[in-house]
Amino acid sequence: MPDQKDLIARVGSNYLYKDDLVKLLGNPLDYSDSLVKTRKLIDNWARNQLLIQQAKINLPEGDLQELEFLIDNYRKNLYENTYRKAVINKNLDTLISDYEMQNFLSDNEELFKLKAPLFQVRYIHLPPDNVDQLEIQKRFLRFDAYDRKFLDSLSFQFYNFVLSDSVWIDKSNLTSTVSFLNRKNFNKYIIKSKFFKIEDSLGVYLFYLRNFLKKGDIAPSQVIKPTIKNIILNRRKIEFIKKFEKDIIHDAIKSKNFEVY
Repeated sequence: MPDQKDLIARVGSNYLYKDDLVKLLGNPLDYSDSLVKTRKLIDNWARNQLLIQQAKINLPEGDLQELEFLIDNYRKNLYENTYRKAVINKNLDTLISDYEMQNFLSDNEELFKLKAPLFQVRYIHLPPDNVDQLEIQKRFLRFDAYDRKFLDSLSFQFYNFVLSDSVWIDKSNLTSTVSFLNRKNFNKYIIKSKFFKIEDSLGVYLFYLRNFLKKGDIAPSQVIKPTIKNIILNRRKIEFIKKFEKDIIHDAIKSKNFEVY
């Protein structure tokens, strides 16, 4: 008979102890809602145990053998994969230089050609009667660090705006944000480093295209760097695991821990 101390519940020959319940709860048992949580977890534990018992009694022998095989394989895979991950985290060099990334890009340019154009813009849509219009335009054109802060502080006055002109956006996002742009006039305003001020009954528009990339150009570095890093890192992991597993076999043979008869 198991120790009755801290015993919570029993199903057949399986016992649930207080320590087990604390692990399931993940919180101390004296929380205000712990009684409801505790009873629910006990019932769930009992239900799982009873279902397993019934499965072992009622499932065909062939199904049980297949389940045991799958469970055993899963257990082994869990050990293997957890250990591989621990070894990788401890030993793999994750530092990737700009030189290495540039070499990878040079060898794989086709993978990183744009399927559609990208744009860097800044844009403000002002009410027609805005009293700070001249100052806003001056700051918009100069656009140094102080100007960006100034414009950001006044952004509550704007109908719409884009002040992060280092961010690349696609044509769909551009035309949905910059309300005066449409299919007919698009090319008229997509001119690099040119400022446009447009006025109509809906307000005043300040627009500046900092840069753009055409379809077929290489994607900007800030867009593709994370992808290149991941590819290089995954290749390193694969090579590292191959060597690691080869070394395990070699060391086991050398130490006579592994023999083939």
